[in-house]
Amino acid sequence: SVIKQKYKAGEIVYSINDTADKIYLIHNGTVRVKSKLGLNLAVLKEGEMFGEVGPIIEEPRTVTVIAETNCTLEIEHSTLHKKLEGADPVLVRIVRVLALRIGDANK
Repeated sequence: SVIKQKYKAGEIVYSINDTADKIYLIHNGTVRVKSKLGLNLAVLKEGEMFGEVGPIIEEPRTVTVIAETNCTLEIEHSTLHKKLEGADPVLVRIVRVLALRIGDANK
C-alpha cells in the first residue's frame, strides 16, 4: 500500500539502523542522504527514489535521510521481494549484488 506523507525541512525520514521495510519516492521537495560519519552523500529531488537498498539486502538502514526542504514522500511498504520472485534469476542476482555493494559502501 502506498501512502503520502509530508515532512518539514530538517525532519528525519529515517536513521541508520532503522528497520528497512519501506521504499520512498519524492513527490515534491528534496531530501539529504548522510553517512554514519555525517558526510553528505546525496541530495535527492522530485521524482527520485530512495530506501530500496535495505529491503533488497534485508538489513537495517545504513544511512540517515533528512528532509532538506518541506517535502511530500510517497511511501510504499516494500513489495520488492514479491516483484523480484517472477524476475529473471540472473537479473535478481545482479540487483542484489549491486545493493550489497551500495550497502557496504554506506557502512
